[in-house]
Amino acid sequence: MSRLNLASRVEGSHRQEKGYALRMLTALILAQAIATDAFLDRTRPRWEQVSRQLWDFAETSLQEKRSSALLADLLEKEGFKVQRGVGELPTAFIATAGSGSPVVGILAEYDALPELSQKAGEASQNPLEKGAPGHGCGHNLLGTAAVAAGVAANQARLERKLPGTIQIFGSPAEEILSGKTFMIRAGAFKSTDVILAWHPSDQNYLEKGKRLALTVSDVEFFGKTAHAAASPWLGRSALDALEVFEHAMALMREHVLPTARIHRVIKNGGTVANIIPDYSKVQVWIRDLDIATVDETLARMRKAAEGAALATETRAKVTVLGSVRNPINNDVVGQTLQKELERVGVPKWDESDTAFAKALQKDLKMPEKGLASEIIPYGPAHGSTASSDIGEVSAAVPLAELNVATRALGTAAHHWATTSCSAHPLGNKGMLVAAKVLGASTVDLLGDPAAVAAARAEFVKATQGKPYLSPLPAGAKPVVF
Repeated sequence: MSRLNLASRVEGSHRQEKGYALRMLTALILAQAIATDAFLDRTRPRWEQVSRQLWDFAETSLQEKRSSALLADLLEKEGFKVQRGVGELPTAFIATAGSGSPVVGILAEYDALPELSQKAGEASQNPLEKGAPGHGCGHNLLGTAAVAAGVAANQARLERKLPGTIQIFGSPAEEILSGKTFMIRAGAFKSTDVILAWHPSDQNYLEKGKRLALTVSDVEFFGKTAHAAASPWLGRSALDALEVFEHAMALMREHVLPTARIHRVIKNGGTVANIIPDYSKVQVWIRDLDIATVDETLARMRKAAEGAALATETRAKVTVLGSVRNPINNDVVGQTLQKELERVGVPKWDESDTAFAKALQKDLKMPEKGLASEIIPYGPAHGSTASSDIGEVSAAVPLAELNVATRALGTAAHHWATTSCSAHPLGNKGMLVAAKVLGASTVDLLGDPAAVAAARAEFVKATQGKPYLSPLPAGAKPVVF
């Protein structure tokens, strides 16, 4: 046999060995993923009960005491070490299992929204308690699936003796866009390699470049009070200033980018009509595709406030309450989640789920299309125009966000219909799919340090190697907007 032939055979043998090793590794990872699925199927009633408890608690931002304790206590019983009160937030926690690299984190949220109380599984608006909070964004499902995924992945880690660490981040106050920002400032994510996130939706897809950056500000006006009938010339109305400001902002809307969003709520316009108000306040939320264009609009808003004050001989004050940037979606992590989403498949709806969804759509005078039955292919421009403090996390750690259908097609978050779906069997079915995808993806990443390294390399390139810079001013404290 010639040396050339011998060398070729040896090289071919090496290729076969590498191919065999790769197939064995792939098979092992698949077996681990299937194991997490099986665990979640076996324990499904437990997670449905936890989700329902969170739904019943319905605690708003920074008030999630029972919700946080429920999830943190559960994780402690499952062998996680839990650090509570992270970032000066009593309802924030970090639960950790394992040691060493890679470190894979999962985000959990559990805050509800004001005045979105709704009876479970009803297709017409019917508050459980008028004016009470409700899970109109499905965070009871979100937090439960994240915790369930972490527990399932940890079971696989222990059984397979996998290296690495699993972290569950209990992040409160997402609805006021501040919890994670304060946690980052406290160093919560400094040892984390990659982050997995998910959100309840009306469709099944990976978020890819559509969430908006946001800044929330209070605009206050200070005037001079007087009797509105006896001596109005002595007064300088803070309400007049607010009205001039509102008009200026309304005119500005013609001259902003089509992607911009400006919305507000008047917090204070005076007390009684016969007293000229010396104080008024409006809260303004400015959104756009990136934080740079938000800052440009914010600068214009400041000029409008100063102009309104000048016109009415009052004084203006603009206070930024919170700011989150548009997320950086990591493709390596995103494609890991997409692969597992396609493996797990869409939620398995039955006739009663579809009938309920269509009844909701009929009540809302929407097309009666039922529920999402497909997975949207991975690609750009998928996602919502909502904002989230996950944008801040994505600027500190490689992150991708999964969306799974838990409500009727076309229905919106921050709505009583979502509160209803979030305690309906269809919501639970979507939650289980999310838990399976997150759990299996965690196992995938624990078993593939090369993928984690690739995610980190992509992150460094996307951020141009710049360190994370917090939008919080020095001494900032969490506030309810």
